[in-house]
This record gives sequence, C-alpha cells and structure tokens, in this order.
Amino acid sequence: MTWTQHDRLLALKSRLPRTWTPFFARHGSLTPVQQQTIPPILDGKNTLVIAATASGKTEAAIAPLLERYCFGPIQRQNGIRSPDRLHILYICPTRALVRDLYERLQGPFAALEVSLTMKSGDTGPVSTRNPPTVLITTPESTDSLLTRAPRLLSQLQAIVLDEIHLFDGGPRGDQLRCLLRRIETVRAYHQKQTTTEAVPLQRIALSATVLDPEGVAERYLKSQPLDEIPTAPPKIVAVAGKRKLDATIASMTDLDELAATLTERVRSGTGIRKTLVFCNTRNEVEQTAAFLRAYLGYNAAVFAHYSNLDQALRLEVERDFAVAPVAVCVSTSTLELGIDIGSIDDVALIGPPPSLQSFLQRIGRGGRRTGITRVLCMARSRLEDAQFQALITLADKTAGRGEVSFLPSVLVQQTFSILKQSPTGAIRLPDLRRVTPVSFDDEILRSILGHLSQLDFLRAGRLGEWRPGPALDELVDAHEIYSNIGSAPLTLTLVDAFSGRTLAQTHRRRTVGEVLQLGGRALRVVWQDRYRIGVERIRGAPLGREIYSQTAPYALPLEVGQALAAWAGLQPAQIATIPVAEGTWLFHFWGELYGELLREILHSQYPTAKDSAPAMHVNEHCLFVPGRVCKLPDWNNKRFCQALHRLLPRFEAILDLGRFHSLLPLDLARKTVVARFDLPRFRHTYCTADIVEPAPHVQEKLEFLLT
Repeated sequence: MTWTQHDRLLALKSRLPRTWTPFFARHGSLTPVQQQTIPPILDGKNTLVIAATASGKTEAAIAPLLERYCFGPIQRQNGIRSPDRLHILYICPTRALVRDLYERLQGPFAALEVSLTMKSGDTGPVSTRNPPTVLITTPESTDSLLTRAPRLLSQLQAIVLDEIHLFDGGPRGDQLRCLLRRIETVRAYHQKQTTTEAVPLQRIALSATVLDPEGVAERYLKSQPLDEIPTAPPKIVAVAGKRKLDATIASMTDLDELAATLTERVRSGTGIRKTLVFCNTRNEVEQTAAFLRAYLGYNAAVFAHYSNLDQALRLEVERDFAVAPVAVCVSTSTLELGIDIGSIDDVALIGPPPSLQSFLQRIGRGGRRTGITRVLCMARSRLEDAQFQALITLADKTAGRGEVSFLPSVLVQQTFSILKQSPTGAIRLPDLRRVTPVSFDDEILRSILGHLSQLDFLRAGRLGEWRPGPALDELVDAHEIYSNIGSAPLTLTLVDAFSGRTLAQTHRRRTVGEVLQLGGRALRVVWQDRYRIGVERIRGAPLGREIYSQTAPYALPLEVGQALAAWAGLQPAQIATIPVAEGTWLFHFWGELYGELLREILHSQYPTAKDSAPAMHVNEHCLFVPGRVCKLPDWNNKRFCQALHRLLPRFEAILDLGRFHSLLPLDLARKTVVARFDLPRFRHTYCTADIVEPAPHVQEKLEFLLT
C-alpha cells in the first residue's frame, strides 16, 4: 500500500485527538517542520528542531508534549492528570519572548482547560500551592525557582529550550546545562523518596539557526549520568525552508541617506509598508529613531525598542507596531527573536551585526508573507560594505563553529544559588561536582570554593562544608545571584518627573538639565534622588544627522574574516602583504582576537625603526608592520603563550566570560581566557598561513578596505 501525503496527515492527526483542534484546525494542515517533529516528540524522544522563523516550531513542540503528558499514554499510565503538578517547563532567552509566547498560547490552552503561567523578572512568583501545568520562563527565573521551591520541579516531565543558539557557547548556556542537572537531581530524589518509577526527563530544543547541531544535542539533550536511565540518542530534525534573499548594500554617511533610501523603497511599488531597522547599540537606536520620526520622507509611525526600556513601554511598542498600517521600528538585537510584531516587509541593517547567526536571525524577520526576504544593508564605510558582502555569501553556506568550552565562572554563580537552595545552609564539594556538566578535577572545584572564602563570599563550616559569608549575604539581599548576564546591577530607574511612571533602567547617573534620548524622543533631567532620575519630554530638540558608530564589545569571528578574504580574491590560509614606504600592510583576515595576538607577536619580531610606527592594529582584518614581512616567525610555543598572557586583561573585556569571572582564582581565570581564545585553533591558523603578494585586482580590493 502506498501512503499519500493526505494519508500521512490523517494518521498524524489521529495521534493528536485533543490538541489538533486548538493548535492546527484553523490551518487545516501541518507545516513540514510539524510533520517531521511531532512523531518523535509523541514517542518521547529528546529532539532538536531546526527550522526557519514562523515555521510553526512552537506548536510542533508544545502540542505533542501536551498530548503525551496531559492526555496521552503517559497520563493513562500514571492516572488522571494532577491539577497541582508542573508537567512542562518552557525556557526562553528573554522576558519579552516569555510574555509573547504566553499571550500566543493562552487561547489554545484555555480551550484545552490546561493551566499556563509565565514567570520572569517582570512578573510575580509562581504559586506553589496551585502550580500551572505548563510554565514559560527564563533561565534566571528557573534558577530562582530551584532555590525557592525545588519541589515544584520534582515531577517535571518535559523541558523545552527555545532559541537554543542564543544560549549555547555563552555563560547563560552553561548555566542552563547546570540547571538541567539540578532539575534531574530534584527529580531523582523525589522518585527515590516516593518509589516512583524512574522516567527520563524529555528534552526539546528549538532554533532557526544552529551551526553545530550534533554539539548542541550533545550538550543540552543528552541524558546525564545521574539519570541512570538509558535513553536513545537525541533526534535532530532540520527542515530546509530558506526564503529567497534579496539583499541590497547601500552606502550611508549620515541619517539623511537612510531616510531617503527607506522612502525610495516604500515608494518603489513592491508593497513595503512595515520596516524593521536593526542597530548594534542602544545609542544608535535612539539617534536613528529620533531622526526618522522628524525627517522620514513618508507618513509612518516610528518606534524604538531595546532591552533597557521598561517592560510596559516595550509591550506598548510591540503592540502598536504590530497594528500600525505603515511603520518603522528601530531595534537592537531584542527583536531578532520570535516576538510577535506582525508581518515585516523590509529589514534594514545599520552596520553589519556581530556574527553570522545574528545576521541570519535579523534578516529572517522579514518576508514571511511573500517568501522573499528583503534586506537593506547600510554600510558606513568600505569595510562595512565588504563585511556585508561576506555575510551575504556565508548566509548560503553551512558554517561550523569551534570547540565550545565550559565557563567555570558559572560555577561561582551556581555555588551561591545552591547555598540559597540548601536546607542545611551549606554546600559540600559533591554538591558542586554534581551540577558540573563537564569533568573538572576536585582540586579545581576546591580552589573555587577556597578563593570565594578568601573574598568573604563563603566561610568555613563543619569539616568539608562552606557556608554563606557577609559578601554573599549582600548579593542575596540584592537578588543578584541568579544571573550570569552583564557586569553590574542596574541601579537607577528613569521615571516621568511628574507622573512617576517607570520608563527605563540605566547604569549612569545624570545631572539636572542634561538632555538625553529615550525611545527616540528627547528628554531633560528635572531631578534625581538615590535610586531614580526624573525626566520631562522636550519638543523641538535639535537632532544630529551623522550617526556615530560605536564598537560593541564583541570580537569579529574568524569565519567572517575568512569569507571577506575570499571576497577579496585570496585563497584559504593566504595572508596578503602590500609594501609601503614605512613598512607593510598585512591583511590576515583572522578577526579581532587572533589579529591582536598576531600584532603582539610581530611587535617583538619587527622592532620599530627611527621615525617609524610600531606594529599596530588597523582594523579587524589588517595590521601595519614596520619593515618587510616575507614570512611569519617560526612557531615558538613558550614565547607566543607569553604574548597571549600579556593580552589577557584586554581579551577579558571582549570575550563573554560571565558575570562572576572576576571571582575565580587568578590561575583558573587565566586558563579560562586561554581556553576561550582556542590557542590550538590559532596555532593551526598561524602555522598554515601563506604570505603572498596579491595580484593587482586583489590589491585594489584590499586597499578598498583601508578607506
């Protein structure tokens, strides 16, 4: 018998007797990702789902989980679904996405009579007396929940990790890996105490872009050794569905050119009505939104969106932009995610984003109705023009990533959180070892605890125990132990000077009379006290036309640099040199970090001559070196490691090492930076490098990058 597509749909529909109507009936069918994802999740398999934005990934995960654990075979095995038990935990990377998903899912959940709650820094606590069946939250709120009400997670059956690529490889991803182990420990303890049959926790991860699917599945979806339950390898569902990319690169020297280009695109007759503009910094968002509001060449509502805006204001922007017939929204990375802001016809990028993943995520927000992704790349220099061309080329390729190392600074944060959770008020070495997802020598863990004792965050308890110290008590009182984001708490609140309405959070103190921008509008500081800054709106304030590009704290990846080298006409591993009177332009295309270490190495090998500049960083792709460079110095492990160690303080500010990195023992902190730098990869790049003199047409492109 040959099964038709219709037969397969009917068979799958029959496996969703309760959830088909509220989740899928209005469409009458299933998207390709839903067809491939629902069966393995119904079968209880840990699953990584990779598919385009707006392809139905959320429904593909949540519907079969509800069917399995609330209405299906697992529910029938365990009896009637308990109304006072949390079954499914859904973890999102941002509070805005938590709220957006909650609002999207309220209707189907109400139809199913299944309770749904959200928990983030913007909401109140979760009821432990009447817990929801499904909870949507963030890693930080999950951490807080573990310390305050671990019993709530003792019978958890499934966990969904949304936008997993935004976690992986950073401190929040490592925190998430630790939290998964802590949840498993709580579940195992409950199963042992109640002699309940051990059932593995089902894990689902979702993303639009994952460069290392096998690695992500290994890190987040593979059952931990403490489960003692054999499980099948994670299932990876990757559904091709790229929309056609229509990319235009335009030069931009000031905001007048941006306004003119956006106006021209809207009037081109291609149906553009809603435009999403991405900037790399909050200041750029403010400046751009304020200018477009005053000088855009067509009648449109203009909005600004970024994380520091108060939650109520962000929500207002999202809702107003979604319903506006003609509008422009200027945003940082906050709207890269799947927050519902309606259909986007056009995406504009002011300057290239920090990574290929960010580029893919941003351009993926547009063209969902037409199948064509329109993107306007505004380049403020020839270098940005070339970087955009490299990113567009990479967008059609599958790029891997280097080794992902675990950040020990997360263990500092987890130590504090475990102490808060501990019923005895103490932590022992096995407690820390149990939550660590990688193999660390006990001496390393002991050194972390010992160093925290020296800093008064811990104090010695009974033999083999550590207890909270006075410095930790201060962090706990300030609710600063659950997050690995940022470097300092947000201590000041921006409020309307007359109504007292909260507007935003800020690190900076201001002076009375100072003018600033918020949401693309000019404000004047009227008063301030210890915790608040009162501001009033100014109408008719002058607006600058020139947009000031600011370097964000990130390092341009090696992959983007190599793509740019290919655009210039260089072969893999080639380094191009252009002799000049004072020395040599050396185009390495290794990115910011590797280029900086190369500069440090060459600085000692090519001493500065009289009246000549030293070896110096020109941009992310090029160095200036005094003298002629015909070959790189032979690899010298000791000398090059010494050069790397001299740069460690500078690299610490660029690498995403976690909020508590400064609390690590000095030796471990240094080793962490070296591991994050990936010295073996640098050595391979260095030792395989081939210095060449470029052909004339290649040299012309290289010199183009210097202007």
